Amino acid sequence: MEPLQKDKAGLEGVAGMIAGRYARAAKSLLLLLPLLASTSLHGQAGNFAAPEAPATQSGYGEDLLPRDEKDRAALLHTIAFDATVYGMSAYLHYEQLYRQVFDRGSDNYTGFNRFAHDRNLAGPDYATFKVPNTDTLYSTAWIDLSKGPVEIDIPATQLKYFTLNIFDIFGNPSNLSDRTIGFEGGRFLLVPRDWSGTPPEGVRIYRAATPQLWILMRAFAQSDSDVQKARAFQDAVRIIVPQGVGMANESGIPAPPPPAPGAIGYLRVLDYVLRADGWQPGEDALVSRFRPIGILGDKEFDPDALSPSARAAIESGYTAALAMLTRAKSQLGEPTGTGWMKVNKGVYGFNYVRRSVINIAGLGANVREENASYTTFVDGKGAVLDGASSRYTLRLQTPPPVNSFWSVTLYDAKTFALYPNPLNRYLISDRTKGLKVQKDGSIDIRIQHKAPVGGNWLPAPAGPFFVVIRAYGPKPEMLNGHWLPPAITQEQGGR
Repeated sequence: MEPLQKDKAGLEGVAGMIAGRYARAAKSLLLLLPLLASTSLHGQAGNFAAPEAPATQSGYGEDLLPRDEKDRAALLHTIAFDATVYGMSAYLHYEQLYRQVFDRGSDNYTGFNRFAHDRNLAGPDYATFKVPNTDTLYSTAWIDLSKGPVEIDIPATQLKYFTLNIFDIFGNPSNLSDRTIGFEGGRFLLVPRDWSGTPPEGVRIYRAATPQLWILMRAFAQSDSDVQKARAFQDAVRIIVPQGVGMANESGIPAPPPPAPGAIGYLRVLDYVLRADGWQPGEDALVSRFRPIGILGDKEFDPDALSPSARAAIESGYTAALAMLTRAKSQLGEPTGTGWMKVNKGVYGFNYVRRSVINIAGLGANVREENASYTTFVDGKGAVLDGASSRYTLRLQTPPPVNSFWSVTLYDAKTFALYPNPLNRYLISDRTKGLKVQKDGSIDIRIQHKAPVGGNWLPAPAGPFFVVIRAYGPKPEMLNGHWLPPAITQEQGGR
């Protein structure tokens, strides 16, 4: 026992010595802390920590613009190009925001926090946005959270399908739909990203990415009775602005500029949007690069402050970016091998080219889990679809597997609008009256300008067109690619 006791005593002594050394070291460190706190850590010799990325450029000096005229023009061109790619989706949403909220002379003016309802299905004259569906009634509202939260009340419903598709100012979507909240509805408090309050009892929080939000509500309708039910649902969905919050068109945000074509009109809007709505986390460095072209400077964007050479360089960058984005519309989606493109829409991250191109093609792009879609401008051999020279057949051996419903809709390729025709038929769907189904369950859709003899006719213009397949509530076999649309085939003998 004695040796063990001796060893134990020795260990205790060593432990005490170590503890004493750490105590002295800790005391020394405490003496240094005031000094370290008063100086820049990165200025200390032997400090190898990487500097944190700044949230703003304040205190980091003015941007250096090259003296050489060609170098300066090249830099400004590049910045304007990047700013156009980054913010085009925001500009397109702002155009609609301005008409509905700020332009009191507009036909669809409502102000913030109020719905505008379309009481009928979209037709060829639909002008709110491009490539509308004609499966649902639309309602639109712009929400402002700059003065505080806004409540959305959604009633229980027996509609086949509904969604409140909520977009931030950049077009990033989310859904309050039968898929995400069920048909029982609910109460939701839309709050700014940094809000830290307590919602009323029974109200769920929806944390918004930007203070200004676009709600695109879709309510299923096909028959006359469906339309009546959808209208009742529209009227029952309520936007509730808490007392004292007020309407956002009285919010004191700096005067919103009217949208205007060209680089100057675009940059004026982009500057406003970034000041009013901010940007995504992780975009500080990117957005700070726009300062040399007058975005997010000490003052609002002022084109008169630009020299003629700077303005020319900026306009050339904008024009080049817009041309590139426009050309890229035909590349949307992933090829299926049958002429169709699977459109991976709605989820963009920092993929600004995809985000801008999709929103140029048409606003309101939903996530695939809500609505899987396929688009084609060509037949199975790669030839452009043209009702002036050809007749076509789309044979759905197996209709799209869905939980809700599907449709095949045709659009004029020149206008991106629904094609007006004597039947007022813009789609073939699982709800089409008189739909002819083969004994094996397949469905043949005849796509041509003149009426065929019998069959499921989808009227086409005497010119180029494109076709969109929409699948609402897609089943896993659609999402994982096990079901793909077959090629549109040209009938032998032309017309």
